[in-house]
Amino acid sequence: MSGNEPAKTEAELIRDQVRLEKKLSNVDRIIDIQVGGTAGIGWRLDRFLTVLFPRFTRSMIQRWIKHGWCTVDGTIASSKQSVRPYQRVLLHTPLPQQEEQSDFGPLEILFHQDDILVLNKPPGQLPHQAGKILSGTLLNQIHDWCEANNFDPEDTRLVNRIDRDTSGIVLCSLNKEVHKALSISLQSHDLHKEYKAICIGVPEEEHGHWRDPIAPGSAATIARAIQADGQDSHTEYTVSEVAPNNAYALLTIKLHTGRQHQIRIHAAHNGYPLVGDWVYGSACTDLNGQALHAAQLIFPHPHKKENITVEAPLPQRLDELWAFLKGGGQLTACELTREQQSKLGLLGQEEMASQWRKPSWLSDDEFAALQAEYGEQL
Repeated sequence: MSGNEPAKTEAELIRDQVRLEKKLSNVDRIIDIQVGGTAGIGWRLDRFLTVLFPRFTRSMIQRWIKHGWCTVDGTIASSKQSVRPYQRVLLHTPLPQQEEQSDFGPLEILFHQDDILVLNKPPGQLPHQAGKILSGTLLNQIHDWCEANNFDPEDTRLVNRIDRDTSGIVLCSLNKEVHKALSISLQSHDLHKEYKAICIGVPEEEHGHWRDPIAPGSAATIARAIQADGQDSHTEYTVSEVAPNNAYALLTIKLHTGRQHQIRIHAAHNGYPLVGDWVYGSACTDLNGQALHAAQLIFPHPHKKENITVEAPLPQRLDELWAFLKGGGQLTACELTREQQSKLGLLGQEEMASQWRKPSWLSDDEFAALQAEYGEQL
């Protein structure tokens, strides 16, 4: 350490020394913790875990321990016991009530060869488990397919991911070696992705490039931000078709970098927000989510000296929407839902608390206490 670098705090030393592994079951998240040799030794267990997981309050952790959801070296733990070197701590954090997803129909396979699977994800489907949604995801469907076709679901990985409301091509590897090879191709920009998007307005140049740097937004919102110190980002677009009065355009887009929300924020920042994109544009009754589709993927086969090209046509909802707009139709604006306002950080503290739903595994008193704790941190 140089003389100009500040000494690490005890919390930072603890996080440096522990080894963590997280698993997800149908009822809880299991956090497997291997304690280090020096940092945090002698601390109370509840204090140690609070420092390790600052997004959990200390009283939350104490409740979980009291309910028997934490073991140390296989024995039910207590909050006040001291942490010792190299102990194994298992913390079970209960999940909120599951949120049901729509039925997205059978898995649509665009390409399957050896240990490679290319899929067409429908709009509205999560690619993987997140939040309260544990079933009905694309990865759930892939696991079911693997079990039916003699592949190990534990070895499957998504190579690329697209937003929940974005439709189109997702590349999946069926073993770890193939995943590593495809991930290297992704990082070295040997995977070429092309999208179709419907935007409001028509860019002045028929073909152009957006290079605005992208950075995380504030902690209160899911929206990202254009900032000078953000990550280099490069989106190439071509105007494919134009609606009457230059009201809307169908764009063909090539990604040269793969930042989160890249196409959406670039389009909006340059004055052409995507239809239905309530995060960076405006909500409408015509489409629930952004008009964006991953239409083509070209990638090098990990076992052969050849490129694989896979294409996915526009889904019916976007095909019909573009026909409507190209025929002179106009969008109908609508207000943001409370959930959308919450995700954009537009609700006040009282409104945020009022929209929470009590999970079944919490008593009324515990839920009220959690509301009070989180309210103090908002």
